[in-house]
Amino acid sequence: MSNKIHLTKLWEEGLAHDRDQHVEGEKSKLGNLRAGDSGAMSRQGDFIGGCPRRAYVRTQLGIEVDPPSRDRTIMFELGKANETIWVDKLKRVWQGSIKQEEEIPISWSTSNGTRVTGRPDVVLCDDKGKPVLGIEHKAACSIWTSRDVSFEGNPKTKHMLQAVHYAWQLKVPYRLVYTQYVDYAMPDFAKKFFNPEDPRISVNDKGQPKAVLPHETVYEIDVSPAGQVRYKMEVAPDNTWTTAIFTTEDIARFYEFVSTMAQNKTLGPRPKSLKPSGAKMSYDECGYCPLKDICDKYENSWEKWNDAVKNKK
Repeated sequence: MSNKIHLTKLWEEGLAHDRDQHVEGEKSKLGNLRAGDSGAMSRQGDFIGGCPRRAYVRTQLGIEVDPPSRDRTIMFELGKANETIWVDKLKRVWQGSIKQEEEIPISWSTSNGTRVTGRPDVVLCDDKGKPVLGIEHKAACSIWTSRDVSFEGNPKTKHMLQAVHYAWQLKVPYRLVYTQYVDYAMPDFAKKFFNPEDPRISVNDKGQPKAVLPHETVYEIDVSPAGQVRYKMEVAPDNTWTTAIFTTEDIARFYEFVSTMAQNKTLGPRPKSLKPSGAKMSYDECGYCPLKDICDKYENSWEKWNDAVKNKK
């Protein structure tokens, strides 16, 4: 028996519906800076993590720099489901309440009155509704992300900054959680990066690494009253903390800068590609940015850069 229901078409329409809702939601937030764009600006004027130019384009011009392709849209659905899966399990064992996103938003203002808003993924609260632990969820969607965050102990700088931003504003400890849901087959050239004796690695009949198995990695994040940041894996055997190269003051300075870019007509320097520890990344993040050509061409002209970005829309 068959019918005329076209499931693929329904799926496509559902994805398109979600995208339309997202775009409309972005319009309603125009003018507000976002915690999702978190970056840091040092006292010396260097940026790491989030890019002030991209934050400006998204929040002040209302332009989506990198609209997702169909394949990325599907991948992003896993990110949404990731939070749902974790909350489902936590509700079974957590004795207090659990709040998400719109239920526990953050909002603060820069010195010129520009609002900075955000919606934490998950916040565990006690039985009276008081927040006690925040959780930032990320899905590990490549073998290289898994290598960096789970095996080399290097959380993504942008993810760390976002989690620290929420921890700072909510005044609670935080966890940054990476979850990998599938086996990642390992190309031969990648085997040298993985220990075959690690229980998260499957091996072939020669005892060589074959795939990275599904697992989770949890980072514990501590923000001191003075705004100093440190982090470690929650299951770190030696309990050794790493001090981050940024502070909450640096995050605030980042948003102060973005809020005055148009007024001061300044682009500022490009962000440095650094890990939270300060070590250099193996690649330059600007090299993968859709705005790279515009920045290369109009690096020294705010007006030309601004006009080129608007025409790119």
